[in-house]
Amino acid sequence: MDSVRAFSEELESFAADLRRLRLDRGKPSYRELAARAAKSQTGIRLPVSTQSDAFRGDRLPGLDRLMGLVRILHSYDEFGQERPVPPHNSPELEPWRRRWRELAALDPVRRPSAPGPLITGRAAPPEPPIPPVGGTDFVLAHVLTTLVNNNWCAAFSPDGRILAVSGVNETNPETAVVQLWDPVLGVPLDTLEGTSLAYAMAFSPSGHMLAVGDDNGTVTLWDTETLERSWPPVRGHDGPIDLVVFSADDRTLVTADADVVHRWDTATGEPAGSPVSGEAKAMFCRSDGSILAAVRSGHVLRLWDLTTDSSIGKPLVEKGSETLRAVFSADGTLLATTVWNETLLWDTATGTVAHRLSEAAAPGATVAFSRDVRLLATMSDQGTVRLWDPSTGAPLGPPLAGYKGPFDQLAMSADGGMLAVCGESDTLVIYHGEAYAPPPPSALLAARALESTLRTPQAVALPALSTADGVALRGLAFSPDSTRLLVHTEDDRILTWDPAARVQLSESLPASTGKAPWGLEFPADGGPATVWTPAGPPNRPLSLLQHVTFRAAVRQAIVIGAQGRVLVLDWSEGRRAAARVPDGLSDVFALAAAPSGGVLAAAMAERVVLWNPTAPETSDLELAVGFSAVSAMAFSPDGRLLATGSADGNLLLWDVKAPAPRCRRLPGHTGPVYGLVFSPRGDRLASAGADGTVQLWDPATGEAITGLPLTGHGGAVRGVAFSPDASLLAASGDDGTLRCWLLPTPHTPRARPR
Repeated sequence: MDSVRAFSEELESFAADLRRLRLDRGKPSYRELAARAAKSQTGIRLPVSTQSDAFRGDRLPGLDRLMGLVRILHSYDEFGQERPVPPHNSPELEPWRRRWRELAALDPVRRPSAPGPLITGRAAPPEPPIPPVGGTDFVLAHVLTTLVNNNWCAAFSPDGRILAVSGVNETNPETAVVQLWDPVLGVPLDTLEGTSLAYAMAFSPSGHMLAVGDDNGTVTLWDTETLERSWPPVRGHDGPIDLVVFSADDRTLVTADADVVHRWDTATGEPAGSPVSGEAKAMFCRSDGSILAAVRSGHVLRLWDLTTDSSIGKPLVEKGSETLRAVFSADGTLLATTVWNETLLWDTATGTVAHRLSEAAAPGATVAFSRDVRLLATMSDQGTVRLWDPSTGAPLGPPLAGYKGPFDQLAMSADGGMLAVCGESDTLVIYHGEAYAPPPPSALLAARALESTLRTPQAVALPALSTADGVALRGLAFSPDSTRLLVHTEDDRILTWDPAARVQLSESLPASTGKAPWGLEFPADGGPATVWTPAGPPNRPLSLLQHVTFRAAVRQAIVIGAQGRVLVLDWSEGRRAAARVPDGLSDVFALAAAPSGGVLAAAMAERVVLWNPTAPETSDLELAVGFSAVSAMAFSPDGRLLATGSADGNLLLWDVKAPAPRCRRLPGHTGPVYGLVFSPRGDRLASAGADGTVQLWDPATGEAITGLPLTGHGGAVRGVAFSPDASLLAASGDDGTLRCWLLPTPHTPRARPR
């Protein structure tokens, strides 16, 4: 124990001298040191782990890495200005080399257990031959080349569809990037650019946000679907941010550096409570909002309740042992720490060691849990990945086979099905478990081609589908689970298609009354569709989703009856419901209901009336469209916008919640507009018309999306619909064809405006 304490004290003194040297050279940031090394053409690489460990005294780096750091520090003068990098044999470097040898002789990890030559490098003892497949059937899936020369950290989204990796842009060392990858297909998705290197990253539990903490003490929160900042970057730390953790409800972000812990409101970017002092090595946010942390003071590691700012139980690691890494399990019941040459699993309820993973065998090993805490992965500083059973501490097979490299960063997907490793190179390696068998090469080529296309606003057309008899198609609708696409035909059948398999599932859905269908609706649970039919012969041809709309919250259907009058029917019994309908509504051509509230819209010749069926008439609103009869309408999901299409091709976008409703005209169609629909998030509007085209619009700007309209139909397009995840746009036409286009989905971030 005395020798361990002696080494610890000497290492801390050595680290203090390194920090003093950095101050004497203008205190360059970690990012500046990494960039200076990259452009020095000396071959020196300074990953964040090397710099952090050396300056804090967390561990003794290898001699080559230490001397590389010292050489780069000496490439600045006392004013912080760059000067030539001294050669490796420069006399000013010799004291540092001598002190390293003295420390290595004291290091219990490097000191040999039997007489023999001193181990002065970082080479690990020879390992037994590695079989073709490692533990739990993980296989090497992808060896990828990143945009950066050093990858500092990595994180999976909760659903495993996005892998974020940070680093310094190799072509521009002054720019830091977070590169987003599809870890299943092994294709790049997009990049988030910044000015400071990201040391810590975390996705929110919902997957809608990505938090990035950088070496400049700045916190940035990104929207993972729009790839825009949720709020301006916040500078809350004086030093590099080491940890970022979300609360279970996405509402709070917790960040930590070497001295303090901050909490932030994710909605506003404002502080959420007072900061707490102490170096947090790991943090876990409980469901009740309290925060459990492993906090180190000096060389003592203890559990700490950051909510009450009080310690819990006895110290886990006493002074004299150096804790290098720590991470909580997803449920907070276990804490994994790396102490010297073993990984320990602590029971956080008792503060006792549950298991010792001595075979992890590497100081500075990186650890990661699966979300269900059934799997633990460790990676040594030599890049050896092993899998463990956290409940027993037993290894799960031999080390993973595959690619070896200078890796020091490990990330595991939440379900434990994928592993990513990276480090001080431009190589990113991804392992897949049995459930993530890599697609065949042809599928990967197709995915890369498709991904390249989807990075632009251009939609990708799929081959057309058609009925056996070529009957004209009218309206259409997706089921809530996207597994079915129902299409109304000109001869009043409702056909069912599987949009993924692209096959027709059944001839038609039966209508209970034997009448022609007016419309249909799906229950929220994705069960059978409800087919609505008129009580008597209609007075004009009907089309699906144009002459009927639904208010799911109150179980009502609104339909156009005889003489074009509006009827509000009880969903369950099909009879009149107790709901107000304005006087004078006749010859109604189209209906729409706001998804977010009780507002209904009915279109007549040259005007649209909006009303709430449970409110007095004084709340009614009339819009003068000023053109020919409205032929189609649609509300945005939030009920703020109403799109109206007319028989003369005019497409108007109304802000119906403005004090004085105003509209914007969207030019494009040259004939009647027959179909209108907003995407589920309201960020796209699709229109279809007699000119045989489908057009996509940005409702925020009123501009057509580049690369459109979408063509292919041989006649008028009557219906248009988005799939629930907005990845597919479907349209039906008079030529009897059903056409679909692939669109960028929420899981495939689209390119941001530059």
